Amino acid sequence: MMAFYSHKQPVQKIMIDHINEVMRIALKQIMKTASTDEASTYEEKINAVKILSACHDFGKYTTYFQEYLDSKKKSPITNHGFVSAVFGAYIAFNLFEEGSILPLIIYSAILHHHGNIENVSKDLPKTIRAKSLLFDSISSFGVPQLDGKIKTAKKQLEDIKCNRDIIEKDYESIGYGKLFNDFLDNCNIEKILSKLIQIEFTFSRHPSSDYYFLHNILYSALISADKISASNTVIPEEKYALFDKLNDIRINKFKDKISQINSIRQSIFNSVISNMEKEWKNRNIFSITSPTGTGKTYAGYFAALKLNELLGGNRKIIYVLPYTSIINQCYESIHELFDCYEDYKEDSSRYLIKHHHLANIEYNTSETDYDKDQAELLLNNWVSGSIITTFVQFLETLVSNKNKMLMKFNNMRDAIVILDEVQAIDIEYFKLVDYIIKQAVKNLGIKIILMTATKPLILNDAYELLDDAQSYFSMFNRTRLIPRMNRITIEEFVDEYAHIIEGKSCLIVCNTINQSLKVFEQLRDRGINAEYLSSNILPIHRRQKVENVKKKLENGEKVILVSTQVIEAGVDMDFDMVIRDIGPLDSIIQCAGRCNRNGKRSIGAVYITQIVDENNHLYSYRVYGNTAVNITINILSEYEVIEEKEYYRLINEYFKIVQENKSAEVSEELIRSIESMNFDGEFGKPISNFSLIKNNPGYIDVIFRIDECIEEAYQKFLHALKEKDYKNKRNMILEIRNVINDYTISLPAKYYRKFAKEKNNESIISLPYSDCINLYNETTGFIRQEEDYYIF
Repeated sequence: MMAFYSHKQPVQKIMIDHINEVMRIALKQIMKTASTDEASTYEEKINAVKILSACHDFGKYTTYFQEYLDSKKKSPITNHGFVSAVFGAYIAFNLFEEGSILPLIIYSAILHHHGNIENVSKDLPKTIRAKSLLFDSISSFGVPQLDGKIKTAKKQLEDIKCNRDIIEKDYESIGYGKLFNDFLDNCNIEKILSKLIQIEFTFSRHPSSDYYFLHNILYSALISADKISASNTVIPEEKYALFDKLNDIRINKFKDKISQINSIRQSIFNSVISNMEKEWKNRNIFSITSPTGTGKTYAGYFAALKLNELLGGNRKIIYVLPYTSIINQCYESIHELFDCYEDYKEDSSRYLIKHHHLANIEYNTSETDYDKDQAELLLNNWVSGSIITTFVQFLETLVSNKNKMLMKFNNMRDAIVILDEVQAIDIEYFKLVDYIIKQAVKNLGIKIILMTATKPLILNDAYELLDDAQSYFSMFNRTRLIPRMNRITIEEFVDEYAHIIEGKSCLIVCNTINQSLKVFEQLRDRGINAEYLSSNILPIHRRQKVENVKKKLENGEKVILVSTQVIEAGVDMDFDMVIRDIGPLDSIIQCAGRCNRNGKRSIGAVYITQIVDENNHLYSYRVYGNTAVNITINILSEYEVIEEKEYYRLINEYFKIVQENKSAEVSEELIRSIESMNFDGEFGKPISNFSLIKNNPGYIDVIFRIDECIEEAYQKFLHALKEKDYKNKRNMILEIRNVINDYTISLPAKYYRKFAKEKNNESIISLPYSDCINLYNETTGFIRQEEDYYIF
């Protein structure tokens, strides 16, 4: 008797075993996170998941695919997605009521379960769609490849019939034996596709984000379960900290640290927790608005712990931040508390993980040793009680067509999400973020805690957990802004400020790398001993420099640090004064948070300048454009001095004006695409276009092989490229990925001619030690000899 396999690598899986595993894993996800579903909706999702699991690999029951598992020779006849999707749609039509959108969603989910989601219309016969409520023009969708797919599917079905008796037993065992036989005997692919067109046409006339969320919940459950089964990964049970136990650890940590600032932090903490206990039943969206440096990290995290407890426990806490450097800092703060928790050391990843593109690929638990591939899968699925991650990971999962991102979509259900410093998101996306979060509250059952010192105009209906929040801004008078609105050159800037910074620790924040290098060099020429920090320096040296500067400041040394905006990203330093070249007001206030941070000195001065290049153009325009900078200039020009207690009012005024001047068109187009499930279509702005990080095609990544550590990692990388076994290759690359990143800088492509490509690997640019000597130094990083507008 022939045995049918779903996979032979990395582990060998019998088809029916794989189907049952996928069904068990996916059903567990849906059952665990369906507390907000009505009974009928819940039952529909359960049946949909069963169909998806049973049918997603149906096309692997061909002898063509079984031969491919051994030969690895692909051809159209070995592709299993289309015929599996048709089978799934057929069963769905038989099990769901007429008019249900689920047959179309099941067809789409199976069709795309090995890749990114595309518009389902690409795999339906050519049709004319009537004018819809969303789009003004009538569109014709032709699918030239579909005839070939249909012919291939018919040939695959004839092959399946040859082993009908064997396959029938598998489907009988999971309750679909009769439907399997009916499909083989009566299947009319064209008729199934025509019925799907009718659903697609009806949906296009009544678009709704509810369908988008239903689609992605089911798609996520399928692809996540499929990958976990295929990799033979054991899913650990998540662990959740108890509020009282962790709070006792927090209290013990600060019991001897008595100061005015810590008293204020405790007052904020008490108010937040008290109001959460009062309002948790009545609200879904909360906010904590308090000044920089007042303990929002712990206040927000413990508010989430308290909410989790009040809701009955076992809910993920997802802590979302704008930058990877802040994530590392936030993770360390929370990890420090967990480190005293009873069984945390043995099962740390089950309690707490950090997840971003540069995070270490490791998953620690006492029960199982995971290889890099399996650890990455668990991290990408957010298998943990608490996750600290980026806005990119969070929002590009909520608004996405990408397979890798959508694995964790379903794992967001019923989570408590902390959004910290959401104003860092581009204002053109504010309307989209406001919309998608509110829809996620409705469709995923999530709860939101919005935290900021500079509250933007989104989620206006959030319940403020901090009593009389504005009064806390009045308590602080650590800094004052001193706007100097006359335009000056770099030379004039150094002339003007050289004597002001004398005898003080000072942070000077520039807008471009080229500008920062010129300021640094001219200060050095004046005999001023300055330090330098920007993304022109390798990440490994950047971290070392940050730690060195922090230690010097803590020891009372008067450090002058010239930097770009990388210093805004959660770097915890405390200077006597700050000088910030003009930028958006929220960015300026972030920089002010690096001045007199702990209130131990008299009021710290934060000077705002307007530095111009040789053409009298503001450097800030190159980074931020004109709108936000000009609004900031107009606001600041009205003041000679602005006290810290005024920041709250000022920043709200700024955001209101910016939002009035910034077009919401991009957000509105993406919202229309969400509601119409326009994943990657040619009309409007499809979901696939959404990205928080703007691509910079004029830049290249360059590895600087400057010491033995990177040279060893680079040689391992070259060795990994020659490895034929995919799993081994992937594990080898994951092992050295972070070392490679530590020695990589993104540089303007115009420097390309300076770089010698390694002959044995044309896909990556690296500089051997002999070239690094002339092109890199640890003080300022890459040595630039041409005018360059590159920013952080």
